[in-house]
Amino acid sequence: MFDEENYKELSEYVYRVDKNNKYYNADLKEGAILEGENSTYKVIKIEDNTSNGMQAMAVAPFINGKVDTTEIVIAYAGTNPGDDLDIRTDYQTVVVGSKQLDTSTLFNPADSLIEGQVITAENFAEDIKSDYPTAVVTTTGHSLGEFIALFVAAENGWKNVGFNGPDPYKILSEDAKVWVEENPGMLFNYRNKKDWIGNFGSNGTGAEILVDMDMGGHIRDTLTFHNLDSWEFDEKGHLIIKDTYANKEARLVQAEKLMYARMIELAMLSKKLKASGGGLSTNEEIYLNDTEALIVLESASNSMEIGLEYIIKVYQDAILGVEEIWAEGVQRAKLIGTELSYYEIIDALAEGGATKYEIVNKPTAYYEAKIAKAKQIGASFNQLATDIKASIKKVKDTDEDLARQISQGV
Repeated sequence: MFDEENYKELSEYVYRVDKNNKYYNADLKEGAILEGENSTYKVIKIEDNTSNGMQAMAVAPFINGKVDTTEIVIAYAGTNPGDDLDIRTDYQTVVVGSKQLDTSTLFNPADSLIEGQVITAENFAEDIKSDYPTAVVTTTGHSLGEFIALFVAAENGWKNVGFNGPDPYKILSEDAKVWVEENPGMLFNYRNKKDWIGNFGSNGTGAEILVDMDMGGHIRDTLTFHNLDSWEFDEKGHLIIKDTYANKEARLVQAEKLMYARMIELAMLSKKLKASGGGLSTNEEIYLNDTEALIVLESASNSMEIGLEYIIKVYQDAILGVEEIWAEGVQRAKLIGTELSYYEIIDALAEGGATKYEIVNKPTAYYEAKIAKAKQIGASFNQLATDIKASIKKVKDTDEDLARQISQGV
C-alpha cells in the first residue's frame, strides 16, 4: 500500500527521466529497481517524450524479489525550467487550457500543432490499463506533473496523491467533471498557502488540501513555497499538517479524504482476491497473501474508526461553536440595548442580517448532514470489510490442506 511519502518520492524520481534535466539518471529505465525511504519499487514502464516534453514512469511494489502489479503508480514529471516545451505547456495547457501544443518559432512559424503533454500522458495511462487490466492504478506528480496526474486520475476514475499542482478542471471532459463531483475523496492535491504557482486554477476538482506551512510570505521565496522538499512526513509516511488554527480546515479535509481512502484500500483487497481467479491453491504464498490481506484489513478498519471519530468530533464542535457565537452575540446586544426586550433585540439583530437561522440553524444543518454522511461511509466500510473477511474464510474453508497448515501454525 502506497503512503503519502511514497508518492512524494516517486514525484521526485520521475524528474530524473528527463534527459534535459541536470539530475537525469540514465539507469532509470524499464526494469530498474528504485530504493525509497521505506519501500522498494520496480519500474514497469517509462517514457521521455522529446516531441512535447512529457515524462512519465509507472512503478509497482517490489517485495522479497517479486513485483506486485496489483498496485501501480504512474508518476508524471513537473516543469524543467530549462525545457522550452515544458514552459510552453505551462502557458498553453495550464493557463490557456489547450490540450495541444504549438511548437512554432520565429524561424519556423508554419503549422506546428502537436499532441500536448496531457494527451500523451493519457495514452501512457491507457497502455498501463491495457497491460495490467486488474491493477489498482493511482497517479502522482509535482507542479505541472500533478496537474497532469490529476487530469489522468479524473478521466480514469483513479485515486491521485500529489503536490503543488495547478487545477486541471477546465480541461476535463464532462464525464470527468461529474466523477470528481461524486468522488470527493479520490484526489489529494497538497498545496502551500503561499505557493501562487501551485495554487493556480482555483479548486474545481475539489482535490486541494491547502496547508499553512508557516513559511513567511516574501515574494523572493516563491520557489521555496513551491518546492517539493518543503513537505514533511511522520514515521508512518503520512504527510504532516501542523495542528494550528490556520490549518483547521486543511486537517479536516485531509481526514475526510483519508476516510474515503480506507474504502479504496478495501476495494484494492477485493481486486486482489478476484485477480486470483476466485480460488486459492494449497501453497504457502497464497496463505501469506491472505494473512497480509487480513492484516491490511484490520489496519484499515482501525484507521477508519479513528478518522471517523475525529471527523464527527470536529463537526460536533463546530455545531457547539455556532451556538456559542449566537449566544454571545445576543448577550452583547442586550448590554447595548438595555431598554429593549429579548424579542426586540432579536428583531434588531435580524434587521442587520444576524438571524439565528443564518448563524445557527443553517450551519448546524450542514454539519449534521456531514456527520450523517460520515456515518454512512463508515457503515459501508464495515459492510465491505465483513464481506471480504467472509470471502477469505470461505476460500480457506474449501482448501483442506490450507486449513491443515493454518491449524498447525504454518
